[in-house]
Amino acid sequence: MPNPRIIALETANPTTSFSQEELLALASYTDERRRGFFLHSGIEQRHLYVDKATFRPTETTDELNARFRKGGLEIGRLAIQRALDRAGCSAQEIDFVVTTTCTGRLCPNLDAYFVREFRMKERVQRVHVGDMGCASGMIALQQAFNHLLAFPDHRALIVSVEICSSTYYFDDSLETAVANAIFADGSAAAILTSDGGGGVEVMGHMSLVRSEHLDLMGFTYPNGRPRILLSKEIRGIGSAMVKGLAKAILDRYHLKQEEIRFWVLHSAGRGVLERTQRAMGLSDADLQFSRQVLRQFGNMSSATVLFVLNEVIRSGQASPGDLGVMIALGPGFCAEGALLRW
Repeated sequence: MPNPRIIALETANPTTSFSQEELLALASYTDERRRGFFLHSGIEQRHLYVDKATFRPTETTDELNARFRKGGLEIGRLAIQRALDRAGCSAQEIDFVVTTTCTGRLCPNLDAYFVREFRMKERVQRVHVGDMGCASGMIALQQAFNHLLAFPDHRALIVSVEICSSTYYFDDSLETAVANAIFADGSAAAILTSDGGGGVEVMGHMSLVRSEHLDLMGFTYPNGRPRILLSKEIRGIGSAMVKGLAKAILDRYHLKQEEIRFWVLHSAGRGVLERTQRAMGLSDADLQFSRQVLRQFGNMSSATVLFVLNEVIRSGQASPGDLGVMIALGPGFCAEGALLRW
């Protein structure tokens, strides 16, 4: 039986973009250390679902969630339509929908809205992957992979939607300032099939969960308002977990590191990428796509690693048979990975 393949992958962002200098002015940090989080982040711009003229840092939780809903549905729809157009198929041909987000909450969730928006068939199956952070784009891909192994004649759609600008918070902690300096809004959609056609083959998935680090990353909700928890220890632990998971994937498939053509790594932040590069002995070329996404978009949580894969695909550098390792980090504390083949 052929492995599932990604036959289309597209992305979308809010139309409004901000330079780091503009966002630093909105955040009103004046000390050099917090300013440095913005200005030395490796990020040049970020897209946020925010009106520059009317934004105020006193939004209520109701206003934040309303902005999540409006912005998330808007950029999610755009990414889905682009993916459908790229695949040359209609929404009525989709049999399984996986949505994911960690930056807002709806009930029914995003999947139900997209089913209605695109008039998908009544028997479409769906699942929502919620509150699994930056790794959940990989987990959504894993769900689609598993579904297609069970139903090889189906078509699956995964959609990651993150409006991180609906989770900003202001307090005196350094970790809050770091979060405000790197996170952004974006959506990615991919269509997978098992018909043996073109695209990128997903050969298999693997997870690594280190529960002893559970308290280092996630969300807290002081007075009901979302606040990102982002410990400074993540940079070291995260890079070690990427290295460990990568080795496990290579061992499973009897591969050597030098056989991997593309390293599709989540653009978590400048520090995580630098430490991962040193730990694994990767070249600047190996991390060019991860750094490119970080520079142009920032960290869009679960959508980010899909943006990185999209940059690899769009570069035209891949040849048939090239291998890629795709990994993202998330709360729990976890690393989620996949082996890809062009």
